[in-house]
Amino acid sequence: MASLGLASAVSRAEQPSPSVADFAGKTTRRQNYPSNFTVDVNFHIASTEAEADLVTDEIVNAQWRILHDSFAKYNINLRLNSTERVVDNLTGSAFLINEGNGWVYHEEEYDAYLKATRKGGYDAMNLYFYSSYSPGATGWCQFPTVITDPDSWTFYKDSCQISAMTMPGFTVEQGGFEEWNQGHLAVHEAGHWFGLNHTFAGGCSDNPGDFVADTPAQRWEVYGCPTDSDSCPDQPGLDPVHNFMGYTSDAW
Repeated sequence: MASLGLASAVSRAEQPSPSVADFAGKTTRRQNYPSNFTVDVNFHIASTEAEADLVTDEIVNAQWRILHDSFAKYNINLRLNSTERVVDNLTGSAFLINEGNGWVYHEEEYDAYLKATRKGGYDAMNLYFYSSYSPGATGWCQFPTVITDPDSWTFYKDSCQISAMTMPGFTVEQGGFEEWNQGHLAVHEAGHWFGLNHTFAGGCSDNPGDFVADTPAQRWEVYGCPTDSDSCPDQPGLDPVHNFMGYTSDAW
């Protein structure tokens, strides 16, 4: 069974390993939440015209159940506030289009889309699912950070950007990821939004690692379903392959 290291977690800032000082200064907001709280979640489903019917309501509902139930066991109540859809070739492609001479990223349009659609305050989670995401990429999510201006770009990019092909039900033939097509990738990315780092942060060293005291040390990314993986044999415990914040297959 997959797990999250939330119970003893101390939040972490940007995904590249920050210094402890940076960490302490950037994560106060989410550290101070009580152990039982509610977070509003907003789903944004963007599809290309050719894939307008690909991400069905059933798939969206299944994704929501997995996300909700995965956090509920840790006394975190996710509440679905809204689900919005848009069908547009540029948006559904996550603003990355092959225009013949190579891939072109439409940054201005992406910025405008987030500013027009992001819902709630900084305490609301916004997850964007794209039917035709960057080739080979699964997604990313913004870590907690300090904002001084609620209208700043830092506020609007406070979200998770995810390939819809990681949602539950997509087969490899449909474009789904072989390792990540059970909906747990959204749990992984939402974990980053709450401040959790990867299980392999810090490797086998004695530094704070992922800032979760009971996460066994892990030297590097581990893929697949290696139940006996032990990349840090001189440290206690096997690799935490059932932890959502690693890279192992989500088909546990």
